[in-house]
Amino acid sequence: MIKINLLGDALAQTGGKKGGDKGAAEPAQIYTGEGSSRSSLPIAGVVVGLAFTALGGIYFLWLNNEVAKAERKKAELEIDRKQYEPYIALEKKFREKKEALQKKEEVMTTLKRQQTLPVHFLEELANSLPDDVWFKRVAQKGSLVTIEGEGRNFEAINAFYGNLQSRTRWFKKIAYPGAKRGANGAFEFTISFELQNAV
Repeated sequence: MIKINLLGDALAQTGGKKGGDKGAAEPAQIYTGEGSSRSSLPIAGVVVGLAFTALGGIYFLWLNNEVAKAERKKAELEIDRKQYEPYIALEKKFREKKEALQKKEEVMTTLKRQQTLPVHFLEELANSLPDDVWFKRVAQKGSLVTIEGEGRNFEAINAFYGNLQSRTRWFKKIAYPGAKRGANGAFEFTISFELQNAV
C-alpha cells in the first residue's frame, strides 16, 4: 500500500510564502514494504483453491471413468448371460431328466426286491415250520406279519417260535402270547413279527 505524506503540501505552501526553495515545495512520497507481503496472501489462497478444484475435477473424472468401466462390464456380462441362457436351460433339463431316471430306477429296484421277497419269505417260513404245526391264516400289513395256526402240542408250537427267533435275518420283534386248546383238541396260537427285507 502506498502512503502519501500530506504534510509535504503544507510545508510547500509555507515555504512558498517564505520564498524558500522550489524543490522543497514538492510533496514527499513515502513507500513501505508492508503492502507487498499482504497482497501475496489472497494470491496464495486463490492458488490453493484452484489446486483443490483441479484435484476435485480429476477425482470426478476418475469416478466417471470407473462408473463407465463398470457399466461396460455389466453390459458384457449381460450379453454373455443371454448367450449362455440356452445352454443353462438345456443343463437344467438334463438334470431334471437325470433325477427322474434315478427315481424310476429306485422304484424298479424296490419293485424287483418286493417281487422276490414273498418267495424268500415263504421259503424261510416253510423251513421254520415243524411237522406238527399248520397255518389257518397268514396276514401281512406293511412289514407286520400275523400268523394264526394250530399245533398238536405246546412243544411243536414252541419249536416253531424258536425257529423264527433264530432267523434274525428275516424276522424281528416276534410276539408270541401263548397257545390254548381249541374245540377240536389241537392247540391254537397267534404269532406276529416284522419282516425284514433281507434280499
